Amino acid sequence: MVAEVMKARGYPVGDDIERRWEDISVDHPRLIEDYRTAHGISQVNERSEAGTEDLRQAMIHYRSLFDELLATSVPSRA
Repeated sequence: MVAEVMKARGYPVGDDIERRWEDISVDHPRLIEDYRTAHGISQVNERSEAGTEDLRQAMIHYRSLFDELLATSVPSRA
């Protein structure tokens, strides 16, 4: 869902997660650590190694980014 909102906001959303972090950090530098942490937990979960608390923490981190993306105006990408 975060990727969909990012795309709607004009951010390039490809497979390169490092690029995605760089792009989002320009407009939302304080949220980049939340995004990285949530993504890391997501990768652990793909290996079925994340616990319930880990997943709860990931949701909190993703939510902060999601809320910020929805609350701010669309940045100019020209």
